Order: sequence, then structure tokens, then C-alpha cells
Amino acid sequence: MSYNRYNYDNSLILKYMAYGKLRKNVLAVIFDKDGNVLIVSRVNDPLHWQFPQGGVHENETNEEAMIRELGEELNTDNFTILDKCPEKHTFYFPKRLIRDENLGQEQTIILLKFNGSTEAIRVDRRELGGFLWVSQDQIEKFLHEYRKPVWHIVMKYFSKDQITKLLNN
Repeated sequence: MSYNRYNYDNSLILKYMAYGKLRKNVLAVIFDKDGNVLIVSRVNDPLHWQFPQGGVHENETNEEAMIRELGEELNTDNFTILDKCPEKHTFYFPKRLIRDENLGQEQTIILLKFNGSTEAIRVDRRELGGFLWVSQDQIEKFLHEYRKPVWHIVMKYFSKDQITKLLNN
């Protein structure tokens, strides 16, 4: 049995791809005015740090979905959309997590600036365990192993200097 670096059986993925689809998802990489990045923990695993994310409803744009999801999860919509990664992050769920026709997710990565104060963020405790602001230099120390590829995609297209310019425009 062959495995790729995420420990998935590629032949099993190809078999399931014939019967299922990828769920459309948006993922927020949120920066504060100082360039720190917001990460959230899962309610059922407080040490599983990741970026806020959520599904895209039918007839909803990625941007509308992102602002809606952030409103639901963080109870604020005080964000400015800075840019979008040209590359999507696609992954497949482990077989034990497949519950419907969605075999995985295709994530559109959106960069945003948070315009408010940290005190204004109130996580929905039904979905999230908490949140942290982390420096760009430290983020990989916090992100769950499965979440690091998203940060690598962001860094592939946006240097720290480019992010600083986006934040200051």
C-alpha cells in the first residue's frame, strides 16, 4: 500500500473520487495591524490550531461566505479583504471522516485585515475553543501539522514585505 505525505492511500482516493465531490470552503488568514496572524483552536481539540474556515453555500460568493463565517465564529465582521491566493488548498478526508458525498475540501484562501480591537472578538464556543494572535515567524510552531500546507501556500505567493504593504494600503 502506498501512502503520500499525508498518509492517504492514493488508490482509495481515486476510487472515492469517482463517487464523490470536494466541498467548497473558504479559509481566512487574518492579520492585525502589526502583521500578527489569528489562529483558532477546535472546540473538541484545544491544541489543534488552525485558520478560521467554513463552507460556501449555494449562490454565495467566496467573499460573502468568508465574512458570514467570520461573523458566526468570531462574532465580528470588522475585516477588510486584502487579497486572495491564486492557488487553492485541496485535501481529502481520511476514510473514517467521510460522512456524505464530500470526500474532502477545496479551500479558497483569503487574506484579511482585522480592523478592530482584540476585545471585540468573541468566539462561538460551540465551534471554537479559543483564538491567538501569533507572529508570522512563530505560526508554524502553533499550527496543527495538517494545517501547515495552507501557510506554505500563503508564503509561496506573499512575502512578509508584501503582506506589510497590503496591511498599510
